[in-house]
Amino acid sequence: MLLFIILHRPTIRGERIDCLFLANIYIILLVISCFFLDMYFYYITGYLYPNSSFDNLWCRTKGYILYICGYSFFHSFSLQAIYRICRILYPIQTKRQPFNLYVIIFLGQWIFSAIELLPSLLIGDIEYLENDFHCQVAPSNMRSSLTVCLIGFLAPFTIILYCYGYTIYYVRKHNSTIITIKQRTILRRDLIILKRIILLLTVLTSSAVPHVAFPIIYIMIGNLPKWLVSLEWALTILALLSISLVIPRISPHLKRLRAKKRFYKVSITQSQSTSF
Repeated sequence: MLLFIILHRPTIRGERIDCLFLANIYIILLVISCFFLDMYFYYITGYLYPNSSFDNLWCRTKGYILYICGYSFFHSFSLQAIYRICRILYPIQTKRQPFNLYVIIFLGQWIFSAIELLPSLLIGDIEYLENDFHCQVAPSNMRSSLTVCLIGFLAPFTIILYCYGYTIYYVRKHNSTIITIKQRTILRRDLIILKRIILLLTVLTSSAVPHVAFPIIYIMIGNLPKWLVSLEWALTILALLSISLVIPRISPHLKRLRAKKRFYKVSITQSQSTSF
């Protein structure tokens, strides 16, 4: 999908911002996939050589970067929700903003996520799990697990819900002043996108429930089964894979992009046949 956007860049000038949002999401997914492959490589190595230990600074740094990607993934959706509501409330001002501004915002999103997670790295919340041969927030650590869920997942999700709710309120309140068909089309499109974002993040957030459940189970019974961490990441991978496959099918601007591509091919074919 990322390659599709890059190859068809000249045909999407009018929707570059929408495609920038999408490209940002797939860049994050690509980086996360690389870290997942690295994680399972070390897991297999540790399984084959049980006495091996990978407890070092590089291990914690990789865990830190992986969580940064997770935070950035959710923040990218909240930024998209903020962009949608700004386009509805301030259509002229939003349209006049330079494209480079949005590129800077996305770079700032990564920096902001890194700053959010820096305290967890410094106080040792990202630690080495001997049974799983990689570094992450320990499932038995209540404080760090709640911090990740509240800041990384719940806060962006709350922002998106607020944007969606306020957009509905604004549309109902100013429905009589929305005159042109173009305005109504844009509003309808942004509402659909916001609703789909909420549905997608609901699915993804449900996969993060074990992050909260594991510390509670640990407090109740005093230990955790060794397979719980693998289950936790398996659910996360399944959710991310589902989202990566669903997003291209539900994105209105991608549908129009594919339609433009087909129209462009038909036009070229007709012009070539006419020339002969």
